[in-house]
Amino acid sequence: HIFGFDKFHLDRCDAAILILPAGRSCHIELGYMIGRGKPAYILLDNEEGRWDLMFQFATGVYSNLDDLIKELNPI
Repeated sequence: HIFGFDKFHLDRCDAAILILPAGRSCHIELGYMIGRGKPAYILLDNEEGRWDLMFQFATGVYSNLDDLIKELNPI
């Protein structure tokens, strides 16, 4: 029941944001979104900007919220 609920809403999304730290399920959900060809962003939880090599699959990786907001809402 929970899987179906989550998948239904993932399929409805136009994009996804993974906010770290996050659990394994969240990483799989982000991969699912990337696999569907939807924009997928990662917001890091540290200021130094170091991140896992495989995060390159994401549309964008950000170390601060302001930069992510600018990407999502360019004016």
